[in-house]
Amino acid sequence: MKIKLFILLALVSPNLFAQSTITEGKLFYEITYQNLNADMLRNEHLLPHDASFYFKKDKTRMEMGVAGAGKNSTIYDGTKKQSTILLNIYGRKFALIKSDSEMVVVKKSMMLDTTQKVLKVEILNEFKKIADKNCQKALLHRIVKGLPQTSECWFTKELPPYNTQTDESLKDIDGFLMQYQMTENGMTMIMTVKMIMQIPIEDNMFSIPDGYLVVTEKELNKLLMVMQNDPSGH
Repeated sequence: MKIKLFILLALVSPNLFAQSTITEGKLFYEITYQNLNADMLRNEHLLPHDASFYFKKDKTRMEMGVAGAGKNSTIYDGTKKQSTILLNIYGRKFALIKSDSEMVVVKKSMMLDTTQKVLKVEILNEFKKIADKNCQKALLHRIVKGLPQTSECWFTKELPPYNTQTDESLKDIDGFLMQYQMTENGMTMIMTVKMIMQIPIEDNMFSIPDGYLVVTEKELNKLLMVMQNDPSGH
């Protein structure tokens, strides 16, 4: 199981936005899987099957499990243009703070296929409702390891475009991704919004909790490598 896959999915969250009727609340995601190999099928119960996304004006927070090892959260502050990755894994807690420009480098370092290249985004005239929001279909055309690959996503203009506007490959999608997917070594994870709650969100949801050690990207990658081989961290 790859820890970085779940961290990378949680990074699809931070952005500023235009006017919208909902600027504060919480989303619930359902996570499903396709094309699991035999080993992954045996351990599917350890994989995350849900995630939460909090938003309040220009701040967001995405939370999801990390392959049965803990929880990963990504906080974004649109005013500061700054992301904070909170990783609680095997009982150890780390925080990584990065600017928008630095996050581009972080995402590249965590890319599952380093030869991946987005060719274009194709917006289709196909529509459906997801969590009571009107959504439109888009196709993402990529080259992965020299081979063409196409994945679909669904977006809505009824929510701020938190998870598209700072991602260069998604700049042509004018809305919030309500369903999207990511593939690693043939295994596909599909994130789908199941519920939207327009509720007040406490400000402390967007700050680093007590007990987290602030680390650099180099230190975090080293720690992740060690813990994947030895969960005790020794």
